[in-house]
Amino acid sequence: MQLVKKIKGWFATEKSASEAPVEKTKPELNNYDDEAWRVHLMSEIASPYVADRNFLTLFHTVPEVFFPIDFIARRIAGAHFEIRSYKDDSIIYCNGRSQKADRLNAILQAPNSIQRWRELVYMHHVFKLVTGNAFMRAAMADTFKDMPKWKYCDNFWSIPSNWVKVVPAGTKIPLFGIAKLEELVGGYELARSNDTLIRIPTFQVWHDRDGMPQYLNCTGADFLKSESRLKAAHRAISNLIAVYEARNVIYVKRGALGFIVAKKDGGELGTQAMKPKEKEELLEELNGKYGFGDNKMPIGVTDVPIEFIRLNQSISELQPFEETLLDAITIAGLYGIPDVLVPRKDHSTFSNQAVAEKSAYCGTIIPMAKQFCEDLTLFLGLDKEGYYIDCNFNDVDCLQVGLKESEEVKKLVNERCRNQFNDGLITYNDWRAQIHETALEGDIYNKVKFDMTPEELAKIDTIIKSNNSKPSTGEESNERNIEKNPVSDQNG
Repeated sequence: MQLVKKIKGWFATEKSASEAPVEKTKPELNNYDDEAWRVHLMSEIASPYVADRNFLTLFHTVPEVFFPIDFIARRIAGAHFEIRSYKDDSIIYCNGRSQKADRLNAILQAPNSIQRWRELVYMHHVFKLVTGNAFMRAAMADTFKDMPKWKYCDNFWSIPSNWVKVVPAGTKIPLFGIAKLEELVGGYELARSNDTLIRIPTFQVWHDRDGMPQYLNCTGADFLKSESRLKAAHRAISNLIAVYEARNVIYVKRGALGFIVAKKDGGELGTQAMKPKEKEELLEELNGKYGFGDNKMPIGVTDVPIEFIRLNQSISELQPFEETLLDAITIAGLYGIPDVLVPRKDHSTFSNQAVAEKSAYCGTIIPMAKQFCEDLTLFLGLDKEGYYIDCNFNDVDCLQVGLKESEEVKKLVNERCRNQFNDGLITYNDWRAQIHETALEGDIYNKVKFDMTPEELAKIDTIIKSNNSKPSTGEESNERNIEKNPVSDQNG
């Protein structure tokens, strides 16, 4: 009953917590004892309606919440990111002599002074999946407000979304009308509790949402923010908290395990209760002779007819593992993770696990990573220079299952391009772009066959025959005499 009262108390605090914008700390609860503080802390965890910081607490404390979010964020951060050209999809390589390539390379290696690129990507997606919002800041001077950020910014940060408040541009904003972002959002406040740390201009921040923005509450802290997916799993999370609490009660044996009652026959009067002196002698005997320790016995012997009535339930009777697995599958499903990938106590390996992991990549991870690349390209202003950020997962084992089929497709595409080149429909660089090879420098490679001189045709024919005589490595040594250090995060 005590546990039920605590659970009811968690939900009773939900309304009052949602009305209070500032999180209570332990010093403010001096009038409460340690038990009251523990119940208050559990209410912060078990009622995820109040603020983003509670979702982050769930992520750090409940394994079933941590798993799907970490599963997605870690795999996106582990992708191979690279800079490509819009013109022919070729990779932009850093040869040590181009300042432009060096700056691009720096972003994908160390976006700020304390983080590597993969750390930033992981942090960004954790905030996005946990709270529904992620904020990336390009810390730069106002002088470069209208300049491409990739050129004039050396510090990119993923800001904790639970500290960020979107500030409206005024009391009357042209929402749903003809308006620029600066006319809707006046800036972003990076704050904790009531202490404002910094006011960030609108042009420095990219707000990445995981759902629909909230429009109505223009004066609140959630303006233009998206709600977390975890909100839909409120009941499942509450069940998890209750199960963990119940299991903990059993393990540490808090409260009475049962009662020792007398079985003395009183004749017509029925069973007689023990007298106070008998109770005292029995307790003294139990505490003095029996138990675990030196000079104590694990069993007790008494001349008083007694019986033990158990109050609590065993773990096997509660069946908590079945409950937690069902809730874990529910939460993982919100993030597009197949149920066979959810960790469990038995049947940890499945014959179709590789298929399930491939499904998670193709249905959730890769689309999210591609969307991240597209949005970041626009935020950095790379599109205005004819570049874009791309990512691939070529080193993921489960995606190599269809490698043979993909090689067959590439062979067919290569043969089709050969015919189109010989018919004068495409250039040699067009051919290379369609098979995802790097473009070559020189006018000869951007001409169709019928515009080439005999000498140029002979050179192209030599390259084609050279490619056919050896396995393709993606680039030939006689085609480019520069260092092969791609603008990517492979060293980061």
